[in-house]
Amino acid sequence: MSLLKMSFAGAVMILAITVIRALTINRVPKKTFSVLWLTAVIRLMIPFSLPSVTSIYSLLGQKAPNSAANNIANGMLLAAAAQEQAVSVAHTGAVDVPKVSPLMLVWIVGFIGCAAFFITAYIRCYREFQMSLPVENEFLNNWLQTHKLSRTVSVRQSDRISSPLTFGLFKPIILMPKGTDWENENTLKYVLEHEFVHIQRFDTLFKLLLTAVVCVHWFNPMVWIMYTLANRDIELSCDETVINRFGSDTRAAYARVLISMEEIKSGFMPLCNNFSKNTIEERITAIMKTRKTTVLSLVLAVVLVAGTVTVFATSAKNTTNNTAESTATEGGDFEPNREYISAGLTYKNNELYYQGKPVIRIYDDNGGIYMNDSFTDGVSLNIKRDSKNKITDVAIISKEQFSELADKYMNTKTVTDDSTVMSYINPDDGKTYYSFDNGKTFEAMTAEEYDARFPSPNVEWWTYEEYKAWLENEKIQLQSMVGDSGIINGKEFVWTQEKVDETIAEYEKILQDIKNGMMYSKSIDGEDNMAMFYNPADIETSTSDSMETVN
Repeated sequence: MSLLKMSFAGAVMILAITVIRALTINRVPKKTFSVLWLTAVIRLMIPFSLPSVTSIYSLLGQKAPNSAANNIANGMLLAAAAQEQAVSVAHTGAVDVPKVSPLMLVWIVGFIGCAAFFITAYIRCYREFQMSLPVENEFLNNWLQTHKLSRTVSVRQSDRISSPLTFGLFKPIILMPKGTDWENENTLKYVLEHEFVHIQRFDTLFKLLLTAVVCVHWFNPMVWIMYTLANRDIELSCDETVINRFGSDTRAAYARVLISMEEIKSGFMPLCNNFSKNTIEERITAIMKTRKTTVLSLVLAVVLVAGTVTVFATSAKNTTNNTAESTATEGGDFEPNREYISAGLTYKNNELYYQGKPVIRIYDDNGGIYMNDSFTDGVSLNIKRDSKNKITDVAIISKEQFSELADKYMNTKTVTDDSTVMSYINPDDGKTYYSFDNGKTFEAMTAEEYDARFPSPNVEWWTYEEYKAWLENEKIQLQSMVGDSGIINGKEFVWTQEKVDETIAEYEKILQDIKNGMMYSKSIDGEDNMAMFYNPADIETSTSDSMETVN
């Protein structure tokens, strides 16, 4: 899933949560909205989603834009047809990285600018907070003794702030204004409890995630709305928790403390939890409407979270077989081929299909043979080609016809002038006879004579260790291509994480094949843009079965 698609899906979810928030802000526990914002953050940061029939996109009847099968096909197609693409992945491990598009440059500039803004603001605040002073008094010492965590919590004071705040993740610090009345224990207990709730919940980490999302999706106004509302809801949730801990009869007292602590406008302080850095009217209203959590409100909260996630955080589920189809090519464990796509073959769930039926055998006129033992019933095909090796027809043939073509292939070699050689062994004299005119005349030749006349191609084969080492490097190269764009068949595409994962998965299947005895070529006559593969066991069996006595 591309960044724009992730951002659009996240925007739809943010809009839905914003509407839900406006309708139910005082009817469900405030923690509900923090959970909803967290799911929106996940939706914006993870480049994939689970398909669901309850997804809003399924309900609208939209086709899933990033189904797993399509990603498999596209990723594998790019790998198989490298010489025809703007972006290529060759077995040598070399990757032609496409040029960065203007839109990508704009995004990079925006991302760097946004990140620099937040980092600069945080460094400025951190330097100011470092000049704060520790606080020592009996009430505070007793409070710290009753509020222990696995992380060390400390309380300090500073003349650079006007209202209490919390900063730091591993060694959190509650920072109080220098003018704090340390004798007013009634006020201090509310303020310190509020900040302690922030520390318990790791709200600083949540704010860090929000900041990261804003930097990545800086161009999306809905993400900035989420950043604002989520920060508000963090404070509202803490207010509610404090009220529940001290009792509902403390609402008025807590509201008066909040009003007395209303902040004089100060600079921007990211990654800090500020006691009164929120819209004061909204917080006072929420505090006064805070009620004891009931079973009904909990059920409603669960329904809201579950419903929002299943409807807006998931993608469309394919309901037809064609949606998840792509194509493939010949060979035991095959790589999809663009020619087979246009010829009508389809690739579903790692299997070949033609006209809706599983393909169990293929004889390709270029000499390729494919056999699939996964199905007991299906179709056999003959891929017919012209003199230029272009596919002209796909014919359904019988098992017997396939065997005849396969036998012919096993006793045939292709020579350099593109003519065919027919051969047979005469049982009377044990000699091998060859025909170079399609069977009109035959002449006996020894293996040495034939090889001298038609030298076999010099093929370098992958070993398991060599391919494994190549694949490790290829994984790094492929990961670096995520987000890059290129052109195939005149259409622009983007390398997504799904395409990379599926391409790597296919390469890992080849690695397993090599380990199981399959032969894959590294180069042919020094050229690495062509590939050969075969199963020695299959050829041995097929050759034995195809031997025929000629009288």
